[in-house]
Amino acid sequence: MISELEKYCTQLLSAGKCAQLPFHNIEHTKEVVSNVKVICNYQRLSKEEIEPIVIAAWFHDTGHLELYQGHEEVSKRLAKEFLEKQGYPQAKLETVLACIEATKMPQNCTSKYAAVLCDADIFHIGTPDFFFKKLLLRREWDLKDIMKVSDIEWHKLNLKFLHDHHFRTAYGKEILERGKLENEEKVKYILGFCE
Repeated sequence: MISELEKYCTQLLSAGKCAQLPFHNIEHTKEVVSNVKVICNYQRLSKEEIEPIVIAAWFHDTGHLELYQGHEEVSKRLAKEFLEKQGYPQAKLETVLACIEATKMPQNCTSKYAAVLCDADIFHIGTPDFFFKKLLLRREWDLKDIMKVSDIEWHKLNLKFLHDHHFRTAYGKEILERGKLENEEKVKYILGFCE
């Protein structure tokens, strides 16, 4: 079922509005799926525990096909329709939907499964990729008329996000947090030249 699901989500994310997004596109989803596996392996979760998180990772941004803000509700609907057709167990389906729901900003993790997906979704803030990814996100917000700000305002927004964010998994706290703090210092350094 996972290979069918992967194919289905890839088609959704490679078409229409999803294909036009610089950040929330098929590449981001593939990275999130990979990040889920990294975090789950670090935390020694079983294959049975990993499965619904991987499924949620594939579906979590598919709702961009229909709308940008509030896309999580559409993502949950698409996941539910697909999984019910597959006869996926109801308890696991609820876990998938809760994981997708938790990725709404600000993130609200209510289980260890949701915590994995949330950390996987913003994994990049704890890596050197942060600076490239934030350029893609800024471009996306510009295209969607979400936010148009000066360079200084953009750096301040990123600094606040980094400062306010807390990883929820052991992997996030023990590995990604260090990179996040380094990125925070780099943004402060950049701001020092702008002001």
